[in-house]
Amino acid sequence: MASAEYSVLTPERVSLQYDIAGIGSRGAAAIVDTVIQSVALIVIFIALTAGLAASSAFFSLGSGAGAATLSLALFVLALFVITDGYFILFEILWSGQTPGKRMVGIRVIRETGYPIRPIDAVIRNLVRMVDWLPAAYGVGVLTMLLNKRSKRLGDFASGTIVVREGSRGATVPLMPTVAQPSRIRLSSADATLVRDFLVRRTSMDPQARADLAVRLSTVLAQRYSLTLEGEPETFLERL
Repeated sequence: MASAEYSVLTPERVSLQYDIAGIGSRGAAAIVDTVIQSVALIVIFIALTAGLAASSAFFSLGSGAGAATLSLALFVLALFVITDGYFILFEILWSGQTPGKRMVGIRVIRETGYPIRPIDAVIRNLVRMVDWLPAAYGVGVLTMLLNKRSKRLGDFASGTIVVREGSRGATVPLMPTVAQPSRIRLSSADATLVRDFLVRRTSMDPQARADLAVRLSTVLAQRYSLTLEGEPETFLERL
């Protein structure tokens, strides 16, 4: 399915633009992640079987119903940890990406344009169990087909969306000068960095605030070939 455009206008008048990841790219990422999970489960199953066999031989645990029940319980626990914990762990550590999402080039972000939080990763992946029903993400795929942003139930519960990585930036109006164009495109990461500074600057130590403003404005001016004119904070406000 073709990706739809998603735009967020921040309080600082920064327009963050993204391409929504469709069912095709998300399905491809899910296949990669499922293969990795399957390999992990096979390894765990073999390890559990070998461990129980060794325990039975050396500690006389027996090979009857008790050992089978213990093996089944441990495998069910491993199944839950791998199926849900895998996504939660990677989306927290890799800021909204899993190995499959990274390979395909998509990322989970909050609807506000901010990076995903740990609580968002936990919520969206616990609801994954409902999205999976009755099989093969039946509920999840149906939900994605019925809304413009291709959101599954987990995304609705956590307030997240899945976007194509690096497909869009931030369209930022600047005061025109002779030495630079009137509009540039900041990367999403740079736009978020500037926005966070502007929101939090009033609570900063004055000296630390001034030093950070100088550093940010200098780096961004060099990165985007802009003319740094006036006060650093004024420059960042224009961005």
